[in-house]
Amino acid sequence: MLTHQFTKKFQKGSTLLEVLVTMILIALGLLGQAGLVAQSLKVNNSAYMRSQATLLADDMFERMRLNRTLALAGSFNFYSGDTVPTGSGATTIQGIEIIDWVGKVQSIMNGSPVIDVDQYGNAYITITWSELADGALTGSNTSTSFTTMSVI
Repeated sequence: MLTHQFTKKFQKGSTLLEVLVTMILIALGLLGQAGLVAQSLKVNNSAYMRSQATLLADDMFERMRLNRTLALAGSFNFYSGDTVPTGSGATTIQGIEIIDWVGKVQSIMNGSPVIDVDQYGNAYITITWSELADGALTGSNTSTSFTTMSVI
């Protein structure tokens, strides 16, 4: 009978300690899960932006293929420092196509496009946009660029 009281006296408070350790382990697991979700959202957004850049580039390649002669003459060339055509340039087919396409790039991606077609029909499109850097908590942005080439 005496040994029973001795062990019962020694075990006082051990359940409370076990609950505390369990709570700490659960809290660490939930923090890890939250970090994983945050990283997943960032990577998912980056993949979405790259998909949009691919679709927009394909759209312009098709527009240039429809007007191949004008594209080979350099009429579709557009550089990031350029302004979209205005006045009489906005009424030509290439002017209309460039205005429409650059507008899409800017509204969908808030990006800046470059179109360069050489005399052999090699068309290069680069779209640059801004996305959150690895230090997303600081709110810093990094410039991301997507370049693709097609023969028109």
